Amino acid sequence: SRAEVVINDSSSPAVVDRSNESIKHNIKPASSKWRHNQTLSLKIRKQILKFLDAEKDISVLKGTLKPGDIIHYVFDRDSTMNVSQNLYKLLPRTSPLKGKQFPTCAIVGNSGVLLSSGCGPEIDAHSFVIRCNLAPVQEYSQDVGMKTDLVTMNPSVIQRAFEDLVNETWREKLLHRLHSLNGSILWIPAFMAKGGKERVEWVNELILKHHINVRTAYPSLRLLHAVRG
Repeated sequence: SRAEVVINDSSSPAVVDRSNESIKHNIKPASSKWRHNQTLSLKIRKQILKFLDAEKDISVLKGTLKPGDIIHYVFDRDSTMNVSQNLYKLLPRTSPLKGKQFPTCAIVGNSGVLLSSGCGPEIDAHSFVIRCNLAPVQEYSQDVGMKTDLVTMNPSVIQRAFEDLVNETWREKLLHRLHSLNGSILWIPAFMAKGGKERVEWVNELILKHHINVRTAYPSLRLLHAVRG
């Protein structure tokens, strides 16, 4: 399957890297003679599987942990966390990607490069759309599209984009963004660093309290160690 990578809108939309303006105008469409090299695709997939099995590593599963279990953080090996009741409740029983493949995929970043690009319809035309760090979409749908199948949420986003939920206004803003996901996979790296623990728990509590329609996923330790290197 072909994966097309697109870079997207920022969680701080006022910040735009104008040095990338030329990129928008100089990208040439793929040749109509493009053909899928299945042999090469299988070879690449086999190499990737040495480090990442998307179906298995996208999330720790309910059957592998229980409340109170101790986990060492990937970046803070001397620090540990206990699996909370809320985290356990939100662990999926089976992989959100079990048995699934998609013809095309758009990976949409949050650099701001797509502002005024008009790429929204092209992004939404893909079979599976991945977005980063809860970047806003509704206000910029013409440029970044609306479709979201998986969105990442680094715990630091709660501080940077939602002011650590210091008051009801910021909590409502986060709730509005979470509700807009509408069944998407919310991918939260809960086991990376000690500093994110409290923010992960805040989000978990909001999801449960307000019955938000998202499929939570918490990447496996194998995947996190692969990212860490």
